[in-house]
Amino acid sequence: MDPPIQTEQSVVKALRDQIPVRDLPGVSISDIQEQPEQPFDVSFEVRSGSNRILVLGEIKPAFSPRLLEEIAPWIQRLKSLRPDVAVAVIAPILSPQAQAFCVQNAIDFMDLAGNVSISVPGKFTLQRSGMRSQGITPLSLNAQTNINVFSGRSSRVLRVLLEKPRDWSITGLAKELAAESVRFRDTASGAQIKFEITLGAVSKAIATLEEQVLIRRRGGNIVVPEPTRLLSQWAEKYKERYRWRLRSSFQAPNPFGRDLQAISVGVQRIATGTYAFSGAMAASIQAPFVDIEVIDIFLAQPTKTARSCRV
Repeated sequence: MDPPIQTEQSVVKALRDQIPVRDLPGVSISDIQEQPEQPFDVSFEVRSGSNRILVLGEIKPAFSPRLLEEIAPWIQRLKSLRPDVAVAVIAPILSPQAQAFCVQNAIDFMDLAGNVSISVPGKFTLQRSGMRSQGITPLSLNAQTNINVFSGRSSRVLRVLLEKPRDWSITGLAKELAAESVRFRDTASGAQIKFEITLGAVSKAIATLEEQVLIRRRGGNIVVPEPTRLLSQWAEKYKERYRWRLRSSFQAPNPFGRDLQAISVGVQRIATGTYAFSGAMAASIQAPFVDIEVIDIFLAQPTKTARSCRV
């Protein structure tokens, strides 16, 4: 079965099962019609209490900000011609970036995780965001070219774009990263760290940033029109990656060894100040036969409170 057709059928089934509006009191979807009129894939009625509105929907496996930017004028024109009807983009799941773009550009949307924004001024408003699906992963419109630019080697491209704002070419970015490696080796002789990445990796990073409308092309060169927005999204990704470190208790694999002395030496390299072993680890000093697969370590904080770390 063709993937777009399969996506349309799964979305239509979810609409019939009320999945997008589940847990919204007094809200329901009815009168679902497949391919009601060109160029729309589906139409349906959304009811909220005594209010109701007709929604014409465009279904795709995914909507990137770049695709939304391309179709935004078409949607705005349709809304001006039919002001009493909502024109919505619908996907299995919409990324937070896609949702934010829709809100900023007055594009109605709905996904199967339950994120929805339908607004017809003076007649109907329904909004819910922040919903995450446990079983649906956001799809890339081009999985081969879109990568995570906010981590790993690809993030080095972001660093150059933000630290040295000017017009860049892909070749220029690659040369700058190579030059950074040379500068670092001059500063820290003997260091084996390399900042350069291949031209292909730079190109993939730029393609992803362009798909997310985080960079623009100007005469063939690359510019960052809104550095603050790019930096904010990078910061959000860092928060997601390191959120576990903010907990008062966390569990991590033990890379230090199986005996108390080896583990103590390892912990001293990463933990400043005083700490104490507890639980089975502490007991193993007097009882070597005790199972110590999980080790409890309490790290003293400046406030004299304790934090538990399990390894």
